[in-house]
Amino acid sequence: MTPENVLLGVTLLCYFAGSVLYHAHLFTGSERAQRIATWLLPVGLTLHTAGIGVWCTHYGRLLQDPGMPYSLIAYLLVLAQVGLNFLPRWAALGSLSMPLAFIAQFYANMRAAGTTVENLAGGPLMRPHVTAILLGFAAFALAFCLAITYLVQSRLLKTKQISGLFRRLPPLESVSNAAHWLATVGFSMLTLGIITGSMAAPERWGPNWYLDARIVTSLVAWAIYAAYLGVSLFLGWRGRRTTYFLIAGFLVVLIAFVASLGHPNSAKRLSGPEAGLTLVAYRGNNSPT
Repeated sequence: MTPENVLLGVTLLCYFAGSVLYHAHLFTGSERAQRIATWLLPVGLTLHTAGIGVWCTHYGRLLQDPGMPYSLIAYLLVLAQVGLNFLPRWAALGSLSMPLAFIAQFYANMRAAGTTVENLAGGPLMRPHVTAILLGFAAFALAFCLAITYLVQSRLLKTKQISGLFRRLPPLESVSNAAHWLATVGFSMLTLGIITGSMAAPERWGPNWYLDARIVTSLVAWAIYAAYLGVSLFLGWRGRRTTYFLIAGFLVVLIAFVASLGHPNSAKRLSGPEAGLTLVAYRGNNSPT
């Protein structure tokens, strides 16, 4: 087992433990669980950073590994949660953000060795494209968590259950404002990603690039978030009605993200002696994003 596998494996355990501890804090009110989770996350993040660094030292660029985009998403989610832990009552969001980070990192760790992809960040247009997509996805994931939090709080408030769980959640108005801000950032990143991707797509995917399912789902997600921002800006919608846009948008973005990285043209299985070699760029005719 390589050093980076050990580091990322221990990182996964930290994220799993953090998820359990955040749920214990949310549903039982355990302050001890919150304190342990608050200290455990920076440890996991440090190990994660070291694992990525060792991988880069051994194999080169990050995005040659088919699992690394998922690992970077987990990294961004945990980094955001570490910052939120400094705000009163925002540690409760870890009960949603940390399971997402754990799932992303688990999937990254399970990607089969010997599978290689083209250098996704290669080329002057693909670098901003991939960076924008990753940042946008992380922002949408956090907005999704906040949307779920808002719906739970609204339900508790409607049923007048304003003690216990309700008091451990962030303020309702702050949740709504943060979700709106994150959706705006994610929409900007997705727009940049679509523009840069469409400029590079004809050369990399061929003349029918616009018919690809990954493009279609990305445009559907863009339309959902555009509608969300439109009704928020021009109709003044806020709160419960707009949260459904955030949930639907994230689910579509998730489909587009997984479809893009799991596309049959995005990876190549190595066999025989090549399986033990260092991950290298796959120079196929039909290159992925």
